[in-house]
Amino acid sequence: MFEVGDVVRFHSSTVGKPKYHLCVGYDEHGGPRLAFLFVNSETGYRGDCVFEDGEIPGLPESRTSESIVSFTNITRIGEDKLKLFKAEKVGKISGDVAGVLAAFARDTKVLTAPEKRFVVAALESLF
Repeated sequence: MFEVGDVVRFHSSTVGKPKYHLCVGYDEHGGPRLAFLFVNSETGYRGDCVFEDGEIPGLPESRTSESIVSFTNITRIGEDKLKLFKAEKVGKISGDVAGVLAAFARDTKVLTAPEKRFVVAALESLF
């Protein structure tokens, strides 16, 4: 369905607009759920890795001119729910962006040790 590095848009009925996520592959237990990092346009949390608009393909321009990949919470979703959410790939990050994210993940304090190993390994697979 989706692969590590894919930028995925979900329709959120809760907020009535699309939300964007970065796929980091099947969860740390080997599936069946896919794991995602949330992509936002506003920062404010310790787990936020900030990029300029355009560095992450497939995202619309934001009012802050920034795209934030949040490591605060890994979202795990099964393929059946992804279909329900009308999830679709809109881009794929470059090896350079994956390198920045992997370095950030190594140092962040918001992931557990197993989550950190999982996310770093997934991102390192892209470079």
